[in-house]
Amino acid sequence: MLTNSLTPQVKHLVLIGGGHSHLFVLKQLGMKPVPGLAITLISRDIETPYSGSLPGTLSGFVSRDDMNIDLRPLAQFAKARLIRATVEDIDLEAKIIRLPDRPDIHFDILSLNIGSRPDASTILGADEFACPVKPIDEFLTRWESVLAEAVQRVSNQEDYAITVVGGGPASVELALAMQYRIHAECKLALESASPLKLSIISSSSEILARHSAKVRRAALDTLRRRNIKVELGHRVTRFQVDGVQTNLGGEHVSDATFYATGASLPDWPARCGIAMSDDGFIDTLPTLQSASHDFVFAAGDAATIRGASRPKSGVYAVRAGKPLADNLVRFATGKRLKPFNPQKHALALISLGDKTAIASREGLSLQGKSAWILKQRIDKAFVARFSQLPSMETKLYLTKGLMDIEAEAELRRHAMRCAGCGAKVGGGLLGEVLDDLHGAVGMEKKPIEDASIIPLRDGRALLQSIDQISAFIDDPWLFARIATNHCLSDIYAMGETPHSALAVVGLPLASQRIMKHTLADLMRGCKHELDANNCELLGGHTAENPQLQLGLTVNAFADANSSLAKHTLNQGDVLIITKPLGTGTLFAADMRSLSRNRWIESAIEQMLLSNKLAAQVLRKHSASACTDVTGFGLAGHLFEMLDPNRVEAELDLASLPALEGSLDLLSAGIHSSLQPSNLRVAKGINGHEKFGNDPRFQLLFDPQTSGGLLAALPEADAKDCLEDLIRAGHSAAIIGRVVKIGATDSSIILK
Repeated sequence: MLTNSLTPQVKHLVLIGGGHSHLFVLKQLGMKPVPGLAITLISRDIETPYSGSLPGTLSGFVSRDDMNIDLRPLAQFAKARLIRATVEDIDLEAKIIRLPDRPDIHFDILSLNIGSRPDASTILGADEFACPVKPIDEFLTRWESVLAEAVQRVSNQEDYAITVVGGGPASVELALAMQYRIHAECKLALESASPLKLSIISSSSEILARHSAKVRRAALDTLRRRNIKVELGHRVTRFQVDGVQTNLGGEHVSDATFYATGASLPDWPARCGIAMSDDGFIDTLPTLQSASHDFVFAAGDAATIRGASRPKSGVYAVRAGKPLADNLVRFATGKRLKPFNPQKHALALISLGDKTAIASREGLSLQGKSAWILKQRIDKAFVARFSQLPSMETKLYLTKGLMDIEAEAELRRHAMRCAGCGAKVGGGLLGEVLDDLHGAVGMEKKPIEDASIIPLRDGRALLQSIDQISAFIDDPWLFARIATNHCLSDIYAMGETPHSALAVVGLPLASQRIMKHTLADLMRGCKHELDANNCELLGGHTAENPQLQLGLTVNAFADANSSLAKHTLNQGDVLIITKPLGTGTLFAADMRSLSRNRWIESAIEQMLLSNKLAAQVLRKHSASACTDVTGFGLAGHLFEMLDPNRVEAELDLASLPALEGSLDLLSAGIHSSLQPSNLRVAKGINGHEKFGNDPRFQLLFDPQTSGGLLAALPEADAKDCLEDLIRAGHSAAIIGRVVKIGATDSSIILK
């Protein structure tokens, strides 16, 4: 949802849930943007499992990564804000979504694609003693522990019993896949008798009741051949620690119990006032609008369409995707909506766990490897459709002939500009301007510190720093929290405590309502972090700006000459960094829809970590010099420490802490737009030519946003300091040492 003032946002569409229908909505909005429409996706899960691949994952044929669709690249492609949260409270009258631990979300249009879950909530012991197949990520976590225990027991010729409750396709697939995997791990023949005892229990009189008699017979024959017990007409009345009880009075012993019974919906949509159908799902019109609120849409398992009730199956959620996307855009732009009439019959594919399957549609069916191959082809194509996205290129409008070919190529290569510290002016350019300024006005050139020190009376000093960055994530509240920590860092780098701050905000043009909500979210995020750092917000200034920006002027008071400086290193000092590197390349990739969500979440977790405790630990252990690592990268900021006294330092490349994914991206040649400027200091690194494109070498020049502190301290204190930093929650590392003071020139030696 990052935008500029040339495309003002005037309406807000919020998608709740990352189900199959919403995948189509996001893809379509990325391919055919609607200028002026802000989009937000709220989902409990960001790496969403594709349910069709679940049997293959259980059998061991499909990895968890390969069955997941990462919503982050898809949201970036659609220019949608992405929020990981569980929604349980919506004020439909005020059009507000209330989320825990963050500001409310205001919307104009709402779409729900929240899926369903097995309906066993009314059965005693369900939450405590049984595991539902959905949510799939929680089910897979439970399955991994069951698998390990089952393999151990069966390998030792000890009985292990698994019960699957439910009589639909999911139950059949689960039982067959589980048996295949456990037998394979124990090196047992598939149809051999073993200590593994698998049972399917269903209240229905038939297995696969919605399928043809031929399909039912084929499934039952397979289950019997593989010694999986099927008990029909048994309604489970109680789950317990060692199995289940049924309405017929019997007890079924089980070491692990799973259930894939009929679908149900969480209670919050009804509690919020959305009309529900007789079957307990959201009552929707053929246009996919709620029967009670025309600005609310619903699709997939969560919805029942009037006059077109269909089974709660992923295939129907997929079919609803494009009609939902079309009608959301039509509603947003004031056009007439089109009704959706879902097909009555769909191709059904039931995995049999061993690279065979049953394919059926209406009266026709096929069993064997060819059906499995077809299923795999369909499943892989679906995941690829939403994972392998078209490249996003930013055009550079430049008349040919204005520049030489090489300079023009360099500009075009970096036309997609980074934000955060990746948008800083390069250190070389800044240094040249400051040198010219000193000469022009006769200013004395002094080592530049992270904050200005203004002497006061009575041996005190006022420290002031200023910093400002553009939004690099499309969440004003989260961006403000990161930006605030970033701006406070200069004071912490000098070993002092922030006292107060003034804010400057740049807001993109939008409707007055959206600008108000953006500013409110931004300032709440800023205040949240200032309060956590005991720093008072005194006031500020706002202005329209092409990009969302936040900056702070930060004040601190200290005793004169007590602050840490950058350049006061001592020979033999050890160099410590308090946070891992890599935010520049990660967010450069994120702009291109190439970062994984878990990489970005890990980076954000580090960027939200204040340097307050790190500064206190470094002070405690007699740090001699300190700075923070931000836009100029580790190498650039280290040279700021080395240059004034011509210091020679040694760095151990292998010890550099790197954020997950950053080295992979650097190896792939994905760099922040500031990286080429930062690379100019490479000439001061001895033998830099031989390291070339080594990703850890490239990491030295990666610009950081809300990066860690880089400090020098006596070798005798280094080990204890590192242990204290780690205890304080920092992923700190010893990365080098000071070799020589007063060398011919400042330099870095790489190990």
